[in-house]
Amino acid sequence: MHRLVVTIALIGMMIGITPSQAFAQTPVQSGRIVFSTQADWQRGTRTDVQIITNADGELRLERGATRGTFVSEPIALTTTLNAAGVVWHADVPPGTTLTLELRGGPAPDQPGPWQPLTAGELRARSTPDAFAIEGVRPLPSDTRVLQFRATFSTTVPNASPILSDVSISYFDTSAGPPRAINAVPAVGGPATLTVPPKLFPRTSWAGGNPRAYRGPREAPQGIVLHQIGADALDDSLPFLRALAVYHEQTLGLNDTVYHYIIGRDGAIFEGRSGGPTASVAELSGGAAVHIALIGEGAPPAAQFDALRALLAWLCDAYRLEPSGQRVITLNGSSVVGPTIAAHSDLAPSAGDPSNALRDALPQIRQSVSAAMVRSRWFFAEGNPRDYEERLAVLNPGSEPATVRFIIVRQPGVEVIRETTVAPGARANLVINQVFNDTSDAPAIVESNAPIIAERFMNFGADLSLQPGVAHPSRVWYFAEGSTEGDKRTFLVLFNPQSEPVGARVLLITNDGTTFVYPPFDSEPVVLLPRQRTVIVMGDLLPNASFGMRVTASQPIVAERTMIFGPGSTLTSGGMHISPGMTELSREWHFAEGTTAPPFRMSLLVLNPNGDRANVTVRFLTPDGTSLARRYAIPPLARLSIDVNDVVPELGVATTIIADRPVAAERALYWRNDAAGTAGPGVMAPAYSWRFADGRTGGDYQQYLLISNPSRSQARIDVTFILADSSRASRSLVMPAGSRYTMAVHELFPDQTIISATVRATQPVVVERSIYAGPPAATTNRGGETSPGVPGD
Repeated sequence: MHRLVVTIALIGMMIGITPSQAFAQTPVQSGRIVFSTQADWQRGTRTDVQIITNADGELRLERGATRGTFVSEPIALTTTLNAAGVVWHADVPPGTTLTLELRGGPAPDQPGPWQPLTAGELRARSTPDAFAIEGVRPLPSDTRVLQFRATFSTTVPNASPILSDVSISYFDTSAGPPRAINAVPAVGGPATLTVPPKLFPRTSWAGGNPRAYRGPREAPQGIVLHQIGADALDDSLPFLRALAVYHEQTLGLNDTVYHYIIGRDGAIFEGRSGGPTASVAELSGGAAVHIALIGEGAPPAAQFDALRALLAWLCDAYRLEPSGQRVITLNGSSVVGPTIAAHSDLAPSAGDPSNALRDALPQIRQSVSAAMVRSRWFFAEGNPRDYEERLAVLNPGSEPATVRFIIVRQPGVEVIRETTVAPGARANLVINQVFNDTSDAPAIVESNAPIIAERFMNFGADLSLQPGVAHPSRVWYFAEGSTEGDKRTFLVLFNPQSEPVGARVLLITNDGTTFVYPPFDSEPVVLLPRQRTVIVMGDLLPNASFGMRVTASQPIVAERTMIFGPGSTLTSGGMHISPGMTELSREWHFAEGTTAPPFRMSLLVLNPNGDRANVTVRFLTPDGTSLARRYAIPPLARLSIDVNDVVPELGVATTIIADRPVAAERALYWRNDAAGTAGPGVMAPAYSWRFADGRTGGDYQQYLLISNPSRSQARIDVTFILADSSRASRSLVMPAGSRYTMAVHELFPDQTIISATVRATQPVVVERSIYAGPPAATTNRGGETSPGVPGD
């Protein structure tokens, strides 16, 4: 009979790894069938193939034959099996071919279909001169009989392939976890905007304890795609366990060579320990992540989607361009290849992936680029039921941007709209035209390219126009807040995470009185996943003015909505909305500010520190003169400066310098306090500022306020995108330490939407003010002032 070895062992112990290091500790039944001697070859059927005595028995074509076969007798096993791997020695001269196949079934008269055995790159460490298939071949779980076939052919007279030996390792890996559970987000590389896909860790499919990686590491420069298994493989877990045994036990490798394996159903499995930076010396590609797809043809939709999500995250995490190229060392020479490559691109002799997957690579690369998130903006506030609401996006780059508007409506499912924005162009989404049956609609805007996103809300009596929040944070600060008189303050907290988040609010008044909600002896406020929570501050601290600090267990988005003015309601009176500050700073800048009638201006400075903060406030005028005032803020207190008492009837820019980090906001109220705006300043001037939205049509007036706090004059160039997508520009020169007001509505009237980019030769601060209603300030419908988004 053929030489047959059957063993029952723990994976890992068979290759000298201690149990604590073992890849899995699930019992695996395995065995090996060897064809190598004349006696072995005699137990089979030969057609135009002869046995020669070299090395005690080899197969080759009979003289004069151009094609022949060897088929082994059916080999009955003492156990069932579900997969097999094959290693063989052969000599295949030019002009000849050798094809190996394997099949298995429950009985000799139920043999199953033949499966091809294609030599891959991998080699057994003990026999590096032998060929080996790269992954195991799956077999029916009731397989008890194996059969092997070799087909010889030649186009050269009297030449023949020579088959010296074949070693078939078979495995029963049915023991082990019956299903994978507890998928976790993939980890590796720096934090990304692209959401890491969820994957099943090794322990969920292999069993046992996690295995620590102690080998060399290198940052991936590319990604290599493989295909293993079969299209009909429905149960991935036994196959994965067999794959691990084959790589580690049969081939003698220290681990499986694939970082990730993706099932036909889209499940992503963790493969090689150590994550994407774990080196794989056994495969071509250099510093690369190796991903294996189970199957032999075109990936089904679920597998394609999972591959796209995994590739998008990897490309984001390791700064890889999906459609780019990289330099790879192959056979000692440097060649240029694609960043996302097929295995056969790098190893031409490899039999994978399939032609169908190779043909899909251009589409895969394109879809990965579109799926990557290079920019994301959050809006906690949103109410399309009661207000006009619009999201505006500006693409300042030189490449098209795929933009997704995600409206997290509550109740109901998320609403997603996707569009492509041309380079230097703009796109808008009016939420009310999508749905208007809920007042609870936070939003997320994300793109595969850097974009600027803003939210416009028209309350009828007032309006808001603000950039979104680019980075959720665990800590948020607000210097403005009031429940005095007719003022109502709402804290809007949006949890973008997939898990609940706990949060607390610290309120700090002008005199240093503090209030914590909920108290520390109580559970924190629970923010449900992908939902927002509104805290009514009047229920916590009535008839008071205060600043706030919000702390959360995970990053969240925090905005403050204030309603004020006589008879103020959600649809009447004044209203302003502003995101908080995620950082404290020793320096704050405001380009807008005026004490000219009917405006009243306040500066709110919050000192959340345990020590006194000394601040210097400097007011800059249009002619370059300045006025400074100094203040001391006690610990855990808020300073409110009535600027009208300091600089009467004058337009000013403001700079605040403190000896310790503080939070600062500017508030402007007019129309007998029936309209207003409030929001934080910026921590530093910049050379460029961008505004995605704006309006000069109808009865809207828009201004750009520019502050040059430097000691040198600055040349300012402003580029506008008008409502018809045409462009226009204006330029000016500003003295050092000066402030300038540009009336955009006088330059470009009747624009239903207008975007602006400001560039300067010196770092400047730029804000946009927009007012609704007739120019007479006592009758307008309110307005908003907000800083732009600083650029490169």
